[in-house]
Amino acid sequence: MASDQDTSERPIYPGRANGSARPVPLPPGLPVRDPGPPRYDPLAELRQRADDGAAVPPPRSPRRTLVQRLAKTWPVWSVGVLVLVSGVGAMSAISLFRIPNLPNCRAIFWPTAAATTRLQCAEAYAEQATVEGYLEAIALLESLPSDHPLRGEIDLRIEDWSEEILALAETTFQAGDLTEAIAIAQRIPNHTAAAQLVSQQVSDWNQIWKDAETLYQAAEADLKALAFQDAFAKAIQLLDVDNTYWKTTKYDELTTKITAAREDLNKLGKAKELARQRTLKAMEEALEIAQGIDSKSPVYAEAQTVIRQFGRDLLDMAESALERRDAEVAGQMLEAIPAALNMGAEIADMRTFIDATQLSWQGGISGLEGAIVRLQSIGADRPLYGKAQGLMRRWQEEVQGRSQLEWARQVALPGTVVDLQAAIIEAQKVSRANPAWDDTEAQIGRWRGQIETAEDRPILSQAQQQAQVGDLAGAIATARQIGSGRALYDEAQSEINQWRTNLQRAEDGPLLAQARQLAAQGRLAEAVAVASRIGSGRALHSDAQANIQTWRGQLQGQQLLQQAYQAAQLGTVGALVDAVRLAQQVPENSLQRAEATQALTRWSWDILRLAETEAVTNPRRAIALAEAVPAQTEAYAQAQLRLREWRAALEPQGGMTMP
Repeated sequence: MASDQDTSERPIYPGRANGSARPVPLPPGLPVRDPGPPRYDPLAELRQRADDGAAVPPPRSPRRTLVQRLAKTWPVWSVGVLVLVSGVGAMSAISLFRIPNLPNCRAIFWPTAAATTRLQCAEAYAEQATVEGYLEAIALLESLPSDHPLRGEIDLRIEDWSEEILALAETTFQAGDLTEAIAIAQRIPNHTAAAQLVSQQVSDWNQIWKDAETLYQAAEADLKALAFQDAFAKAIQLLDVDNTYWKTTKYDELTTKITAAREDLNKLGKAKELARQRTLKAMEEALEIAQGIDSKSPVYAEAQTVIRQFGRDLLDMAESALERRDAEVAGQMLEAIPAALNMGAEIADMRTFIDATQLSWQGGISGLEGAIVRLQSIGADRPLYGKAQGLMRRWQEEVQGRSQLEWARQVALPGTVVDLQAAIIEAQKVSRANPAWDDTEAQIGRWRGQIETAEDRPILSQAQQQAQVGDLAGAIATARQIGSGRALYDEAQSEINQWRTNLQRAEDGPLLAQARQLAAQGRLAEAVAVASRIGSGRALHSDAQANIQTWRGQLQGQQLLQQAYQAAQLGTVGALVDAVRLAQQVPENSLQRAEATQALTRWSWDILRLAETEAVTNPRRAIALAEAVPAQTEAYAQAQLRLREWRAALEPQGGMTMP
């Protein structure tokens, strides 16, 4: 057992701000270093007397003379005594909480331990700043008697440590461990003031926690329903919760979930967009994206539904490929279906469909019968049994239809009209809903064509004979007996068009020849009138219109040239200018173009000669006349030379041009 002397001789540690000492704790069981020979310590003696319950005597003075001198000056003495007593009391209290070295608290037998030892170890335990440390410290001091001289200070310590325990509980609660926080708070001694706050504190914690959990769960429900805006709005409300764990860790956790879920939903949307392309490559990319969504994601369930739909889509695409007679692509579609979808039975049945369909493509009744036998391997317990039965019924109907068509072909073999008509009657027994109807209808059309050809060929031959003898009108009338939609209709129409052209040429040829003869005689207006009698749609209409356009151009040239001559007869400069302008309008393709060119050349020289005549007496008048010579005439260049001469002559000696 540790002695009081051992504890009193260890060094004193600095005190805290409130005046109480807190020694630095040593690990339990660590041996205490021997401090050497004991020294006299008056404060230790005071503590020892306090532990033994004895009265603490006032300190003695070693010299009597000092007392005598103090007695003579009693006011000073009384003040000194008061200060000394107060100092001794304070030092006694301080010394109790400034225990020198730390004893081995775990090895002390507490029933016989001194109060100073309890105080020292209690401080050491409390210095650990843990719940257990505070509780052990409280337990050590509570065992001291209620009338202990330091009970007031001890009770203050116990209250401080109880509040520290409650603060640790609050810290634990803020860190996110509600259960532990409550457990810590409930360990506070019941007789302390802090214990009176536990019930309300725990109630507040529970309410805060409940409200936060309700918000979080509601946000998770919104997230599961993919209502991201609602979930985020609830996450924002967590920032107002009076708990650090919920407003930081759980808030970050929830917003991370929302962001990840939103990204996963975007990925799933991209996968759906790719799948809408309905190509093998796009479906493979869509599956890869959808399968990459983590199982913990709120979008995972939706992703699995989409993946299953992709598998069904691939199965449908394989069937569509078969309908396009592309068995290779159909097989690739089946291979792209993920094994995790457990669609092995459907895939196996579809491969049987591919084999059977390829047999049906061989053509003929034997291929269809082989396909039917292959599909019979799909039993009633298979997933595609119903589809197989429907396809088998279709092929069986097709076998019946093709058998009926084959019989009709046998009937048509002689090739007579009667046989062909009988074959058509037999073929029409095939239902229009039968898969073999398309081939049957095509065969019926060919037989009808043979019948119509046999019926209409004599009519067309008769029309051709009429045309050969020159009876084009009769030939046309005969060929028109072959109605629209008949086998020889197109051939008859081609013959009719040719005969009609020949007939129209024979009818309109004399008119066009007459018009050309009139035009050759210069009677252009009459030629135009005669050619215009050949109406639109007639064989020679385009030829007549081409001639009419030429003749009208020539007629216009004649009229313009005639007007030019009439204008020039006046002989004035203005009249000659008008004559030149009219002559220039004669069309290039007109027969009168050469004559018009000669006339406008002559008239332009006439204008220049008039200007030269005027230049002798009136240079200004000469300049005005020369400027009237039209460009693009032979006289134009000469007129420009004359203009420069006459203008130079009119310039004053200063070099300024006359206005």
